[in-house]
Amino acid sequence: MEFEKFLEKVKNAVQAYFGENLRLTVSNVLKNNGVTLSGLIFMCEDSEVASTIYLNGFYEEYSQGQPFGEIVRRICAVYEENKPDQDLNMDFFNDYAKVRPKLACRLIHYEKNRQLLEKLPHRRFLDMAVVYCCIMMSDRIGCACVLINDSHMELWQASEEQLYQDTMDNMPRVLPVEFSSMDDFMFDVIRKAIQDKMEEPPEEDSEGCQAMLDEVAEILVGWPKKENPERKMYILTNKQRFYGAASILYPGVLKKYADSLGCDFFIFPSSVHEVILLTDTGIEDREHLYDMVHEVNCQNVPQEELLSDSVYYFSRESGRITIL
Repeated sequence: MEFEKFLEKVKNAVQAYFGENLRLTVSNVLKNNGVTLSGLIFMCEDSEVASTIYLNGFYEEYSQGQPFGEIVRRICAVYEENKPDQDLNMDFFNDYAKVRPKLACRLIHYEKNRQLLEKLPHRRFLDMAVVYCCIMMSDRIGCACVLINDSHMELWQASEEQLYQDTMDNMPRVLPVEFSSMDDFMFDVIRKAIQDKMEEPPEEDSEGCQAMLDEVAEILVGWPKKENPERKMYILTNKQRFYGAASILYPGVLKKYADSLGCDFFIFPSSVHEVILLTDTGIEDREHLYDMVHEVNCQNVPQEELLSDSVYYFSRESGRITIL
């Protein structure tokens, strides 16, 4: 089945499942790094908020033999689990004073997003761009955001400079920073992946199950969690691990951790969600660092989540980030 026919068939099947209470449309959405995805957009009659489920990955699964009915069932389940709260009122978005406390930002690559940036307030930062969003937290679906565009700026009569300053004031509160060793970060990621795969995740107070998860994660990672005290690689992100690479912009954050470790940092743009900090011991082959970043980006990072192929450097003396 061709992709366009698949999109239409999915839309009709999902519409039949939910009935006329939902209005469904299929639209192409420009995402990070020029990636265009085809989304099924859900709009309730009594709601001001739309939800989008991207269908490209589902089409790949269908092409590899996944039954169409199973695909539709999963799409409906994803919507049911993540649909907006019915009482969510977006009227606040008309008033900048009410939006201001929810402002945050993202870092994206500048050159790869020129088309997207044409419609967004932004500022250049090295080979990246700072763009802005409004963060909305929900106990049910976690962290969601609305990307701020030029039409919002016109409505609010706000300047990019005002947006930037308000965002910098907000970020440590809205998306608090998370700094951890590479070891501990990978341990947490693998442990959570194991727990998510379990049919019945253990209770938080179940010491036996929690210890079992710890042991399995340690085996899969390949090192004891508490050993190797001379760690040199660290992860900087935010508590939500959501567009956490922007944490390098937080006032004083890099200086704080560099001072505590007594060294400068190489900064690897792991993805838009986090960066890797490597302590500068004076022995690193800088050309090798570039090769390492390029290899990881090519093999392990989805195109939509790529940040940059550059290697950056933070100096405690200057307090600045530069491109190597």
